[in-house]
Amino acid sequence: MLRTTSFTIILGTAIFFANGAQAATLFFTPGTGEFGLNKEIVADLKIDSDGVGVNAGQATIRFPKDMLEVKSVDKTDSAFNFWLEEPSFSNADGVITFVGGTPYGISGASINVLHITFLAKSSGTAKLSFADSAVTASDGSGTNVLSKSAEAAFTITGETVPPVITPPTQIKREPVAPSGLPVKPSLAVPLYSDPALWYNHSNTFTASWTLPLDISLVATTINKQPAYSPSESEGLFDSKMFSALSDGVWYLHVRFKNDIGWGPVAHYRIAVDTKTPLPFEVTTNESEATDNPTPTFSFKASDALSGLREYRARVDNGNWVAIPTKDFKGSYKLAQQIHGKHHLTIQAVDNAGNSIEDTFDYETIPLESPTFTFATEKIYSNTSAGLSFSGTALPSTEILFTLKKGNAIVTEKTIPVDISGNWVFAYSDTLRNGRYTATIQSKDSRGALSLVVTAPEIRVTGKYTNAIIITLVVLISALVGGYFFYKTRRERTSLRIQVAERDTANVFNMIKTDIQKLEDAQKTPTPADDEFIADKLKKNVEKMGSYVKNEIGRAKE
Repeated sequence: MLRTTSFTIILGTAIFFANGAQAATLFFTPGTGEFGLNKEIVADLKIDSDGVGVNAGQATIRFPKDMLEVKSVDKTDSAFNFWLEEPSFSNADGVITFVGGTPYGISGASINVLHITFLAKSSGTAKLSFADSAVTASDGSGTNVLSKSAEAAFTITGETVPPVITPPTQIKREPVAPSGLPVKPSLAVPLYSDPALWYNHSNTFTASWTLPLDISLVATTINKQPAYSPSESEGLFDSKMFSALSDGVWYLHVRFKNDIGWGPVAHYRIAVDTKTPLPFEVTTNESEATDNPTPTFSFKASDALSGLREYRARVDNGNWVAIPTKDFKGSYKLAQQIHGKHHLTIQAVDNAGNSIEDTFDYETIPLESPTFTFATEKIYSNTSAGLSFSGTALPSTEILFTLKKGNAIVTEKTIPVDISGNWVFAYSDTLRNGRYTATIQSKDSRGALSLVVTAPEIRVTGKYTNAIIITLVVLISALVGGYFFYKTRRERTSLRIQVAERDTANVFNMIKTDIQKLEDAQKTPTPADDEFIADKLKKNVEKMGSYVKNEIGRAKE
């Protein structure tokens, strides 16, 4: 089968796709802050893909060259590992540019792109803005999915700048007399609300708790030790801001103290993983083009930190199918595929929601088509012979037979094909008058299908239908001829002509009624009505012939 790598195409077309499905955001961390003059400002450029797989990005970042100076642009921890344009900067022009990507589709809420260090040169508000930015989806078409480019604004002042993480606000009160040691704190961390989960974002965050009335001091610490006990108090407060965390499992430790002593420690787990799983490759043992409708593909991914939660598979633009990793053995069999070329996407998702994907192009070809060697093309509705069909197909397969009248299915049958590749089918049920279509399609034990083959049209008619039509033609011709004969004698026989026209009109109405009854009779499965109407038309013709003969004779007088 065909492996395809769309990375080169996507990067090459990123600039030209200005519109399309939009989901991703380019942003800086931090996005705001106060910084001292001549101090360094460190900002990380990131992508929030909003669950969409992306594999490339580019941007021109503008900064005020009179206020900021770029010291370095670091790509060491970037999710991009291939650069069409290496990250570069010009302090003379006040720009940073890059065009980069990865051969695999990745997704996450905090995808690392660049680590930028600025030096604050003068006071004021320094804004970082974007121009010509794009983030392209790993959809094989280079669709620009960038919906927002969030600017950053840094306030630079010559005065002493307070720390970005402000100290906790102190609470002044007299504690009540305790009855025992303090209770264990109950912590609330909105950015990381569930300590059992992994998170794929990192930013400054706040933790809070409720202070009992007997508490006089609070001690907090955040580290990677799950059972640490802080003992150094920072005062009395009920919330505290913390710096953004790097990837890993962290523990926020909080404990209370009253006049009796320190109470038990609350250990709050915060797990951060902003990196995608490791790259992997999708393979198969199938040929480049196969008639197997359910091909099997092999793949195996891994994640170094939070671990894999699931794989997801999608064929073309269909729905994603979740594949739990618990019982996954390294291969996946697709559901039955229709004929044609297909694009398979396999996505590996870690427990934090980051993902990476690989793609595979393959083709499903149809089985050899069956044939009709005989098919009934015409029968009368009152015949007992029915319809007969026979043909050839791949040995030991099945024929899916369908008989339709218009869009309505009359019957569907599964017909076995013998080891010599022959099949036979007879349909003996009574059919109404009309036109019918028979189709066949081969199916093997794997569920593989051929193209649909259609037999010549089948016509079912009443036995007397043609005779009645001929009679009508003769009758109408006679009436028309008689009418024009009378018209030529208008001056001599005007009164008789008027009577003849009246009588002719009456006979035409009789014939019209008989024709309608004939049409209704053709819809019935028996020839009884046909015979009745044929007899009636015969009598009407005889009456009309006698009438025309007599009138012509009188006109000669």
